Amino acid sequence: MLLLAISLPVQAGLFDAITDLSKAISDGKAKADAKSDADFEDDTSKKFPPYRFEAPAASQSAQYVEAVRGSNFKSIKKVGIVNFSVEFALFKEVSAMGGSQYQGGTARDATKSMKIPPPDVARLQQLVDKLYAQTAEDFASMGIEVVPFERLKATKNYAELAPAQHASPWLTDTKDSQSVFIAPTGMPLYMDNPNRADFLKGLGFTFGTNTRLKEIMMTYDLNQEVHLVSVNMVVDFAALKTSGSSFLSVASTRGANLHHLHANNTSYRFISTTQPELMFVKLKQPLVSDVRLIAETSTVKGQVSTQTFSATGMAVETTQKDSYNRGAGQFDLDTYYRRSGDMLDASRQMFAEELRKLR
Repeated sequence: MLLLAISLPVQAGLFDAITDLSKAISDGKAKADAKSDADFEDDTSKKFPPYRFEAPAASQSAQYVEAVRGSNFKSIKKVGIVNFSVEFALFKEVSAMGGSQYQGGTARDATKSMKIPPPDVARLQQLVDKLYAQTAEDFASMGIEVVPFERLKATKNYAELAPAQHASPWLTDTKDSQSVFIAPTGMPLYMDNPNRADFLKGLGFTFGTNTRLKEIMMTYDLNQEVHLVSVNMVVDFAALKTSGSSFLSVASTRGANLHHLHANNTSYRFISTTQPELMFVKLKQPLVSDVRLIAETSTVKGQVSTQTFSATGMAVETTQKDSYNRGAGQFDLDTYYRRSGDMLDASRQMFAEELRKLR
């Protein structure tokens, strides 16, 4: 009744005040979240400093590249590149929840997402085609014959890979991202790394097409004289982290604009007649760009509170959500293409350097 007695101008002023207060709270959270991201980005850059593009790749290869069972490389005379996949991450999201809905308790959740503008797939294709050609040249320069892909396709067991293969470009969800996978022009690809697969694709690795067995059978089709190589590289644009506690009612998400190649997931896998991983060459730490890219960031924070009144047994639940965008429209796609190509080429050069040492 008291509210009905308030005059219209006063009501308008009251609602304006409430709106202003809500905006101030939202702005305050946005600033706090931006600072948290900045701190996380600073910590990340200290842990993984940028790659020195001005220095020769050969001078940095030992720092970045690890070869597992590298002694096997001496016996390789011929190789065939059976799979060549470059993944470009497009959208990433993390969520955290803290607290639980119990008497007098609070549940809080936080979600953060980052995305880049839709890339020009034709430009990405150019990067991958060039990388593929140079990778083949690297093997040839070591005295290794590179068997044409057409010969691999003609084998009986290559056709058995079809259920796992995808036409390029392939847009799909991964474990922590939505990505576009690019193969060299005219080649299909398959997801070779279970660490990049989401749950359903992970089941496929276990129960679906056994690509490892088919690859080994292909080496028999090739008279047991050709070692197959599967090349996988992951170009990412951000690092995201979450934390939460079901008891302390804490939930937070943090993000860093980090343009990089994945450690471990950027690799060459060599296949023999008996071993699907005769040798494995990989980045052992992320290869990070020296140019900061600003992706569009969307943050959603929510809070659910429940209170139970013992006298009546009634429960009251309130929900509050805040969302805001930061960094929209500031992403530099030209730099993204240029530095993505530079990072992919740097990794290729370092892989070749470490492989030459094994010859």
